[in-house]
Amino acid sequence: MGHNSDLMTDTLALNSHSWYRSLKAVALLYHWQLIRDAGGLIRSLRIHQKWSNQQHYQVDDNLLAQLIKAWPGNDPGPRIWACLHIGPYGLIARALMLLGHKLAILLRSDVFEAQGQIYRKQFRLSFGREATENELIFIRADQGNPLLKLREVLRKNYHLIFFIDGQLSAGEASKGWVPVRLHKSELLLREGIAALSFWTKVPIRAAIMTMVNGQITLRFGEEGRYVNNRSDYQPATQYILDLVGDLAAEELIQWECLSAVFDHELLIKKEQMPLQHLWLPFVVQEKRMLFDLATGRSVVIGTKEFEIACQKFRKIWLNV
Repeated sequence: MGHNSDLMTDTLALNSHSWYRSLKAVALLYHWQLIRDAGGLIRSLRIHQKWSNQQHYQVDDNLLAQLIKAWPGNDPGPRIWACLHIGPYGLIARALMLLGHKLAILLRSDVFEAQGQIYRKQFRLSFGREATENELIFIRADQGNPLLKLREVLRKNYHLIFFIDGQLSAGEASKGWVPVRLHKSELLLREGIAALSFWTKVPIRAAIMTMVNGQITLRFGEEGRYVNNRSDYQPATQYILDLVGDLAAEELIQWECLSAVFDHELLIKKEQMPLQHLWLPFVVQEKRMLFDLATGRSVVIGTKEFEIACQKFRKIWLNV
């Protein structure tokens, strides 16, 4: 199928990793009953494909101006900003820089090189020079003792950006993980952000930025969520996920981690409504397959059947 161009459009590559991630992301929203018809599924697939590469949003001065205008005042003291990889999330860091804050960003080593360069570029775009360590620093989450380093930067009045969706899991909660609920799924997130707030007495504030029709929507949690003891770890983490739960489907589909949630989720069966089977085509290593959005199952089919499925899907794709 990969060589049969009449079954594809220029923007739809059924044999790409990006396409498979989009199928899983849309399947998750279908499970959560945030998408209910074929038109909504196709529109969500298109949005997710668009957001799979959001590099051009990271330097959009128009969006940045909207973000600064929407920002509800300047937080005087240090904050632990709980962020997720939703929408043009990289602009949140640039906004904090422009608001005059010293900024620390927690990153895993495997994303440090690429992401670090992006944030440095954003500083240059804003100020026309390189950032100093008194303005922008990076802390690697998996090297040394990051909590000690994070406590030190907060003591020095840096604002900290902490992406809480960097690690996701499911199953029984174990040491270092807290259970959270999002729509019909139960997940586990690392307790690090809550532990840091408890240890430093610095409040957590959640911030999520999405974009619909070229306009941004900025959502904040309460002004400052303090973690006063270990029993607050789960409620503090759930408070962040509750903000995600308020997003409409066209906003939630902008979350980079949806396919990872799909891989790890535990659906709450007693609350799940029956779903119509919806089989969509994709290719993995030359295998022609169909993916069922209702169950998440994949099956291998023959060449002729696959061509028929692709033709039907392409007709729907072009008519929505």
